[in-house]
Parts: sequence; structure tokens; C-alpha cells
Amino acid sequence: MALSEEEIAQIKEQLLQQIEKFPDEQREAAKQQIEAMDGEQLEEFLEKNKLIKQKGEGGCIFCSIAKGETPSHKIDENKSAIAVLDINPLSKAHSLVITKKHETTEKSPASVLSLAKKIAKKLKTKFKPEEVKIESASVQGHGIINIIPIYKDIKLEKKKAEEKELQELQEKLKKKEREKKPKKVKSLEELPLAPIRMP
Repeated sequence: MALSEEEIAQIKEQLLQQIEKFPDEQREAAKQQIEAMDGEQLEEFLEKNKLIKQKGEGGCIFCSIAKGETPSHKIDENKSAIAVLDINPLSKAHSLVITKKHETTEKSPASVLSLAKKIAKKLKTKFKPEEVKIESASVQGHGIINIIPIYKDIKLEKKKAEEKELQELQEKLKKKEREKKPKKVKSLEELPLAPIRMP
């Protein structure tokens, strides 16, 4: 499976994010090693470290994120897809919707696009961008949808997001769990019986 330049760049960005918690010396050495790899060396590294399956078996970083094997900043999900914050965003709150199955967005169910639209609406409400672009792509044969907020007078520029910023954005965007309301009593028969007290 030959990797395209875009795929190589995205995988390298993911790997660089993974080594952030390494001690300084180790992180610097790993960073230089990752940046020096060409497509073939990168693919070999991924296979050796079981980040992708051996040639001919498929597998990719997005499958790993969707399965929860690779850490991500999840903000929502449905039965077909997972929504996460991009670790190298083009703008504040740039998000990705990743299909749970290894398939292109053209072959994925409508619920994948509906999750992307839901996230776009949430981004508009929370951050008030001028517009929100929804762009589908296929990386390593895996369908992803970019949800990119466009802000007035702010140029789109890919840069590495800080962990703290990602956590704050995740907190603002995460799907809130609804509290279960106590069941309303419809009639006196449904009320629990109190113990009989003798005076």
C-alpha cells in the first residue's frame, strides 16, 4: 500500500502527537526519526509497531482511532462514526468525523454525514465562525469528513494544537449526558406504602 504525500504528512503528525509525553531527550530523537522517514520507511515502521496490519491485510490510523486504540479527543459519536478534534487543526475547533468501518465516505451510511452536520451546527453555535466548511476525504481508503470553522480575518493554517486547548474544546463540545428525571407518579396506587406505625 503506497502512501500519498498527504497520508504521509497526516500519519507523521499523528505520530508526533503520540510522542508528546516522552521525556525531552527521547522525544527529540523520536521526532527526528519520524521526520526523516520516507513513505516506505514509515509504512514499515507502522507495520513493525502493529499500527497497521501487514501488507494486504488493510488497517489504518483512523480505524485505530475509531476503535479507541489510539487516544483522541472525542466530542460525539453515533452507530456509524466518531467525531474527534483534529490534533493539527486549520482553525479553532477543526473536527473530524471518522467512519467506524474502513470504507470511503461515498460508501458510508447517511448517518456519517448527519453526525458531521450536527457537529458543524454545534461549532456555529459555540464559536460563532463566519461559516463552517464540510469536506469529505479518503485517507488510506478510510472515509473522514473535515469540519472546518472559518473565522473572519483569521487565515486557515495547519498547526499543532496544545493538549490543554484540545481538552478545553472537548469539554465545550462533548455530548452532555442527560440526567434521568425521577419518574412521575400517576396515581395513588403507584406510591410506595409507608410502614404502619403504632402509637
